[in-house]
Amino acid sequence: MSSLDGVTSIADGEREAFAGAAGIRKVAVVLGMVTPYTNRLYEEIAAQSGIELRVFACTDIEPGRQWTLPPAQRYSRRVLSGLRWHRTYLSHVYLNPSIVPALFAYRPDVVVISDFSPTMLFAALTARLMGKSVALASDTQPDTDPGANSGLHRLARRLIVPLATAGVGGSEGTREVFTRYGLGRERTVVCPVVPGWDYHGDAPSFEERPYDLLFCGHIDEERKGALFFLETVKRLHQRGRRLSVRIVGDGPLRARLEREFATSGIDARFDGYLQQDQLAEAYLSARLFLFPSRGDPWGLVANEAAQCGTPTIVSPHAQAAHELVVPYGCGSVVELEEDRWADEVERYLDDPSPWLRAQSGGVASRGAFSLQQAARNYLKAMAIARGRPKVRS
Repeated sequence: MSSLDGVTSIADGEREAFAGAAGIRKVAVVLGMVTPYTNRLYEEIAAQSGIELRVFACTDIEPGRQWTLPPAQRYSRRVLSGLRWHRTYLSHVYLNPSIVPALFAYRPDVVVISDFSPTMLFAALTARLMGKSVALASDTQPDTDPGANSGLHRLARRLIVPLATAGVGGSEGTREVFTRYGLGRERTVVCPVVPGWDYHGDAPSFEERPYDLLFCGHIDEERKGALFFLETVKRLHQRGRRLSVRIVGDGPLRARLEREFATSGIDARFDGYLQQDQLAEAYLSARLFLFPSRGDPWGLVANEAAQCGTPTIVSPHAQAAHELVVPYGCGSVVELEEDRWADEVERYLDDPSPWLRAQSGGVASRGAFSLQQAARNYLKAMAIARGRPKVRS
């Protein structure tokens, strides 16, 4: 391994072999912003392939995000000038016409666009005008696709998807959405979602974990279900459970949760936002991770819990429930009914057998959701975009 966290070290000759066989020397990625996960992914793609990779971001960081990224080492990144409309924590509109001269100057072999903002349309049209290949990257899934309910979003997808010759999605659900808008399934690839950090150590036992329950994420109700989490814990408290609770993250409902836990006499620790290198300790400290999502394209926190051997109770409204938690048995998928969640928490806390099975399932999922596999699949999508799907990646 290289000095980069988890990034593969590959001989120069092997990297050149992929780039030459695929006919790809330069790739441009256009996206909203670089995240800890995508930063690691781009480092790994460059390490595996020898491709010159340049990332153009519509913004440096969106409001409400608090992570710190290290400097890019194997790829380059640039923030585009332009207009940014941050409508909500989850909704952002980007208009960056500066992507057009940037792509003409760089002249990549493949342009990867991410989702469906006006900037992505500019990038795709520019690539096609230059005679270059376009790949579409997204993590959407049927339940979170705005195009299902909005005519404007549906129009954007109808305009952009036909410009792509390949798709790279975060899940099988993403492939379903691609197909809905006309991109054939045979031209799409799943790039497994992986955390911005790895944990390969031993998973602590049930007894070694000081907290019963963990919530980790943006403390809101409309997406992360923070109030549902609060009410579930209060139900358990009313049943006579003396629980220790840990909440990692920040958001508009943090003060309310702090106040209501204190009023109810429930022992709750609030960490605030933790950086990537601090998250493993939080997951390893808890017996159960509760993820009452009301709608996540994937749900990266489920991967983080799984790799730490922390069983997860998740709603069916995060795609990770169906493609990680169920297949690997690393927790339970439960509809958003507070009493049912309280029952499931008690089942894990009172019986070591299901807890141990879920812990083992999470540890077993590490290989399938690895950084190396994600990069290989991403490279496969770029080869498909270039019309060479059988190139080794």
